[in-house]
Amino acid sequence: MENLQLVLFVLGAIAIIAVLVHGFWSIRKQQPKSLKENPLTGFYKDQARRDSEGFDADGIGEVRVRKISPDEKPPKLKSSKLRKPGFQPPQQDEVEGEQSFSLSGAKPEPRVNSKPQRQEPVLHIDDEEDTAEMQMELGLGADNHSDTQTTAQAGHQVNSQPEPQLATEQQTREQAKEESRHDELPDPTDVLVLHVVAKEGESLSGAELLPCLLALNFKFGDMNIFHRHEDNAGTGRVLFSLANMVKPGVFDPDNMEQFNTQGIVLFMTLPCHGDPLMNFSIMLNSAHQLADDLGADLLDGQRQPWHQDTKQAYLGRIRAQG
Repeated sequence: MENLQLVLFVLGAIAIIAVLVHGFWSIRKQQPKSLKENPLTGFYKDQARRDSEGFDADGIGEVRVRKISPDEKPPKLKSSKLRKPGFQPPQQDEVEGEQSFSLSGAKPEPRVNSKPQRQEPVLHIDDEEDTAEMQMELGLGADNHSDTQTTAQAGHQVNSQPEPQLATEQQTREQAKEESRHDELPDPTDVLVLHVVAKEGESLSGAELLPCLLALNFKFGDMNIFHRHEDNAGTGRVLFSLANMVKPGVFDPDNMEQFNTQGIVLFMTLPCHGDPLMNFSIMLNSAHQLADDLGADLLDGQRQPWHQDTKQAYLGRIRAQG
């Protein structure tokens, strides 16, 4: 029992010593660096390495502050002209010596030194003449002047263009009115009608009807019905039209898939634009094509079956208009 207490006492003492050592080590580690590790130490060492005249091993002296009186003009370095290749390089310009003054204003003591002192040239570009000569040699001044003249001439040409005359606009409007008058037709005296009717017990589906109409160059337009124009692209004057046989006789292209009807009607008014015989031939061929594609019957204006005699009667009505 006594041995166990002794062992525990020794272990406790060792633990306490370890904690103290670790604490001292942590405190020393967190202390700031000493003066020996200060970065400014190198600066003082470099100052000690300079000779008695203030030059280091590379011959570079320390930085000096010059004080220039208001009456003293700073020395100028003559700017060398730009020369074309092939000429001899310009000789080095002579730089006047500068007297350095200390901040206290005391006169500098003369030095006897075998080594030549280095003097940094001071470049001053304040002569407008030198700048102008450099621009002339580079051709910048000529280019700017020519660009200014070109811009001024272009602006003068734009301003000198004559404005459109009011008389010309009036003539154009009158010409458009005359053309619209020529396009206007007199009141219709006759209407040629063809019916495409579904067979008994059936109906025409809008999903099947719309592709057939587009294939025959019909275009949805005024009065919410389809029209056949002079141009196959759907432009030009209307030759004949196609409507729903069921009142109110209109179509809804956005809901053609849900659309069903008992038949459609094609009609052409007389007089009409263009050749009426040609227009009727196109309308009759379109009606035949629709009847074949939709499995329907072709009827005349009285909803009677279409025959050759009926066709001749329609052609006679067209010739009567001529």
